[in-house]
Amino acid sequence: MVENVDSIQINFDVNSLWLVNITLAIIMFGVALDITVSDFKALFNKPKKVFVGILLQFFLVPAITLLLVYVIQPQASLALGLMIVAACPGGNVSNFMTKIAKGNTALSVSLTAFATAMALFITPINLAIWANLYEPTAQILKKISLDPLEVTKIVLLILGIPLLIGMYIRHKYPNFAVKLSKIIKP
Repeated sequence: MVENVDSIQINFDVNSLWLVNITLAIIMFGVALDITVSDFKALFNKPKKVFVGILLQFFLVPAITLLLVYVIQPQASLALGLMIVAACPGGNVSNFMTKIAKGNTALSVSLTAFATAMALFITPINLAIWANLYEPTAQILKKISLDPLEVTKIVLLILGIPLLIGMYIRHKYPNFAVKLSKIIKP
């Protein structure tokens, strides 16, 4: 058994990372086949749900994580990992889970899209605030950085483009979208 999580090394090559990104893009495309523009328009008419969702995601989740870190007191690197995950948006797998649960997919996608767009600015700030409230993570936080251009590129490739293509197919070819959705859906 490994006693020090810092001694674990994960060798993740570029090809494997692209495979993960392609898989996430396909999931997003499948979700988008069931979404219409009117789904998003309804959300903009009542933005409270989106606002509350984003507020909870960027405030409540990191606050609970910080509380958990204080209670269990893991190694600083593990605590920082938990805080990084808590500070980041949920990602498009949440859209897939929402679709499986027959929830409000448009709301989920809206939250994901808004949170992801905001994440370029909010995640580093959010991480700096929450991680600096726990001294062990504050010490190693100084070594972390995000490349906003690379993050934007990946977000567009795995979220934005599949969303637009899926919604376009749904709009222009609704019967084909239904058939395709049945193939892609779990």
